[in-house]
Amino acid sequence: MISMWNLKFKVANKDSIYTPLTVNHKIVDYFYPVDRFKKGNKISILGIHTLEGEEKEQNRFIRELQKSKKVKKFKRDGNKIVLLVEEEEKFYELLYNPELYLPSPTVVKEGFEYWNVAAWDRTILEDLIKEIRKWKDKLSEFELLKLQKTDLKEVYFPMLHPLLPERQKKAFEIAVKNGYYKFPRKKDLSALAKIMGVTTSTYHENLRKAEARLLPFFAHNLVY
Repeated sequence: MISMWNLKFKVANKDSIYTPLTVNHKIVDYFYPVDRFKKGNKISILGIHTLEGEEKEQNRFIRELQKSKKVKKFKRDGNKIVLLVEEEEKFYELLYNPELYLPSPTVVKEGFEYWNVAAWDRTILEDLIKEIRKWKDKLSEFELLKLQKTDLKEVYFPMLHPLLPERQKKAFEIAVKNGYYKFPRKKDLSALAKIMGVTTSTYHENLRKAEARLLPFFAHNLVY
């Protein structure tokens, strides 16, 4: 049986542009990063956000979010937003370390971030815990929820595919394979639709439904 080390924790990220807004507008934000890169002393994070909450509060949440100077690229599709954010604090390099694997989205709600991360080496996760505790002014109220070895099948992303109808599964796989979630995007929706052999509107509908199913499911096993 192949296993990975799994860490779950909650923290109040006072530097985050999302966290305080979830309190103000009673929003739950399921955030999953799909790309990250460093330029100079800044780290850019491209992520998909799925919002839960009243529609009027989602609209207010998004309007306030767009005002932040950290936001460099923004696109909305219903309750989902794709966001490119530029961060400066060094601890973002720790949280988005390429040696870490994120089995599920980070859930942001009620002023806290709930993280679920995995790594092959326990020491990587232990080092992350130590570093987070050093940033008490920005990363406060840290609480360790879980640190244990977990079967790989419990965190491995492809296990989610059977939960999707075939056309949604295919649409999502095509998007991932062809760099749709990279920045900049390698192919747009019309190009992906041609690959699948359907109209752009049909492809977009299947992809949206796949994303809507996958992202909340990612967070299903997160301990609050």
